[in-house]
Amino acid sequence: MFKVKQLDGSDFMFDEIAFLYNDIWNKEGTDFLGRLKRHSNYEGFRGFVAFNQEKEMIGYSYGYTSLEGQYYRDLLAKQLNPHELEAWLENCFEVVELAVHPSIRRSGLGQLLVGKLLEGVEHKTAILTTQEKNIPARTLYQNLEWVVVKESFIPSSVDATPYVIMGKSLVVSRK
Repeated sequence: MFKVKQLDGSDFMFDEIAFLYNDIWNKEGTDFLGRLKRHSNYEGFRGFVAFNQEKEMIGYSYGYTSLEGQYYRDLLAKQLNPHELEAWLENCFEVVELAVHPSIRRSGLGQLLVGKLLEGVEHKTAILTTQEKNIPARTLYQNLEWVVVKESFIPSSVDATPYVIMGKSLVVSRK
């Protein structure tokens, strides 16, 4: 039903991912493409894209190792107490983006993309944010054993939309 492909240095499909981002979120004019290119150089970057049978991109996910000095990681750190900071942001993988085209939502693709993204990641935890009122996303993550770390996180002074910080404990495999 879906074909999922891991992004690698030779075949980043940044333009197509940015087009899908703008289509899904109605965010023409954002610098998502620039942000994606910048993030692709972060330590531990990994991403996946999904295609339908007609070879149209219908979803993507990406993330990277969450490190001090990264803009969003530092925003998250300011929201957490010392115990939460150590528990959630030490040795952490940050899920930055998950998007599924509205025509294919609730088909299992979001779950598949999150699973692929975290598969083989050797971090203690993973962390993400989503809009506080985005019940479908929160339900997806809760069904995948993510927990709420903090409610009502407002990451931007430009947009007062409250977000929720969610975390997931990961099993670190020892080879």
